Amino acid sequence: MRTSLIFLLVSLAIFSFHNLTLASPPEQALTATPSRSATITPSATITATRTITVTPSATITATRTATVTVTPSVTLTATRRVTATTTLTATATMTATLDATPTSTATPTIVGTPTPTPIQYALPLDPDALLIQALRARPYGGSGVKITRVISTGEAYKQVLIEYPSDGLRITGVMNIPRGLGPFPVVIMDHGYFKPAEYKTGDGTSRAADALARRGYLTIAPDYRCHAGSQCGANPFYIGYAIDVLNLIAQLSSLPDADTVRLGIWGHSMGGGISLRVLAVNDSIKVASLYGALTGDDEVHYCWLRGCQTRVLPTPNRGVRAEQALLEAIDSEFLAATAPSAPNGSAPAKYHEIFLKSSASRNLSNITAATIIHHGEADDIVPIQWSIDLATTLKSMGKTATLYTYPEQGHVFAGWGWQVFMARTISFFDEQLKPRDSIVTVERRVLRQERVAAEASY
Repeated sequence: MRTSLIFLLVSLAIFSFHNLTLASPPEQALTATPSRSATITPSATITATRTITVTPSATITATRTATVTVTPSVTLTATRRVTATTTLTATATMTATLDATPTSTATPTIVGTPTPTPIQYALPLDPDALLIQALRARPYGGSGVKITRVISTGEAYKQVLIEYPSDGLRITGVMNIPRGLGPFPVVIMDHGYFKPAEYKTGDGTSRAADALARRGYLTIAPDYRCHAGSQCGANPFYIGYAIDVLNLIAQLSSLPDADTVRLGIWGHSMGGGISLRVLAVNDSIKVASLYGALTGDDEVHYCWLRGCQTRVLPTPNRGVRAEQALLEAIDSEFLAATAPSAPNGSAPAKYHEIFLKSSASRNLSNITAATIIHHGEADDIVPIQWSIDLATTLKSMGKTATLYTYPEQGHVFAGWGWQVFMARTISFFDEQLKPRDSIVTVERRVLRQERVAAEASY
């Protein structure tokens, strides 16, 4: 009986042991708690989604021991060893939304070297900025004239495109460099009026520049602001254009082929008026040629365009339609920059003080250059009287000035009129600047023969 009881208890113990189950390993909980601090200006919403894949390899060993004690004295010990290898893949998705109100202002970090802003001079309708004495007192210059591309290389001269800074603007232009031993005397070529959108580099100056370069002059024709590749800027009464020329002159020393002491200027129509203003500001120019030039009196010019009273008589036989076409086509930018406030179209009284001080013709005493003046007697664009008045005033002041008028020539010379005009100009420049002889080409010999023939027949 005792034996049976013991057997029964042992059987129950073994049965209970076999019914023991191995508890599964506890699930691993992954908690991602990001710690971030941010200063956001002014507010930001950031949504970050992160996917984490964890593939651990774990070995789990479980040892369970069951001890059964039976009276009178029976001890049974059963040991079961279980080894399990599991692969656990966990994917955690974290979404963070930050709505922050900044408590401080962040300072951005700039990588690289910023381009410095060049000094710019404002040109308001203010006599303190536009008068001749203010233009004489202010500085000019820049980083230098840069050759950007070679256009052509001939036996007489090399032609290149240039650019240079002018009061914070990039101004483009064209330069002819003579063959031979430099440095060469320099002639600045100031072109006349073209609609800026239609103007191309060299327009209005290329023919004269060719003749001068073949004679041994280094010629530079600036495009002015808003023309060709030049950037735009303020230009009341064409003073911005004159400033572009003055800044060019101040940077000629950057050109090894330029003799900055032997300096001349050539200007046609509007370019003649620009040249005259430059002459009243810059004393380094030795000689000037003005061809069908605008008046140097800003008030006379303004009234001539606007129709207000002026002492200069209008060009005869021009007619109302021609007058209107002149206003619309020739000086639209000038008129837009100086739109009158008076309803009757006369020059506003507020401009009068500016005109008195901004006009080159009222500051002719500053001019030191010897000047040759040319005007066509059939010019129906610019009154010939302006050139007559200029020559008369310069001579009365004891200045070197010579006036030539050309019968049957209009605003733009042609044929023998052009040949005689350029022959006189080159001869006048030669007397003042004395260029060195460069290579004598066939073209130069022909031009010389034509010049001699033209002078003999005039």
